[in-house]
Amino acid sequence: MKRSFLISNLAVLVCALFFATAGWGQTGASTIRGTVKDPSNALVSGATVTLRNLETGAVRSTVTTSGSFSFELVSVGDYEVIVEAKGFRKLVIRPVRALVANVTDVPATLEVGEISSTVTVEAVAATVEVNTQDATLGNNFSSAQLTQLPIEGRGILPLLTLQAQVTPAGYVAGGRSDQSNVTLDGVDINDAQTSDVSAPVLRLNSEAIEEFRVVTVNANADEGRSSAAQINLVTKSGTN
Repeated sequence: MKRSFLISNLAVLVCALFFATAGWGQTGASTIRGTVKDPSNALVSGATVTLRNLETGAVRSTVTTSGSFSFELVSVGDYEVIVEAKGFRKLVIRPVRALVANVTDVPATLEVGEISSTVTVEAVAATVEVNTQDATLGNNFSSAQLTQLPIEGRGILPLLTLQAQVTPAGYVAGGRSDQSNVTLDGVDINDAQTSDVSAPVLRLNSEAIEEFRVVTVNANADEGRSSAAQINLVTKSGTN
């Protein structure tokens, strides 16, 4: 009886491992983080930091414990960061762009004054973004770039060729076309049989893509399954 029970449990475990799909860390999301400082460049603890989506109005808040804040799993889009602390004027920074599979740093410097008064800072996007967070090599592409840049066709592969080291045949930095990993809004859409980057299980139209990121080499540990490119695509969402 005991032996039969062990065999049945082992069979269930083998089936689960066989049919399971690996759950990687890609979520099709972003991270917005930063520090809150006073005019003397000292970190400010106890400041309330609010993140508001400019398109949907969705709000998240946190309180700094050591002068720093971080919002994880943030949907791609434009936000404003609102910082409030006793003895300082309220600070509003906008727009702050959350990039897929990337980290956006938002430094916030408060001014001494009544909290009832507000300082608004218009954030200016950098012309060239240098990755100082990790060793990954790759770029983010927005929907504006997809409409302005010449693209041959409307499938996924013409989109990917906007990234350096991606060939029209799907080879990335020397890696084979069946060695890349593709996710759409954080969901694995690789073809389990061929794994060919040019033919995922969902047929995509570039006009439906809000943003995508291609990591050509040095992918982080939370990404994986493949030795070639890590491709994160995010579809357009509605607004209020």
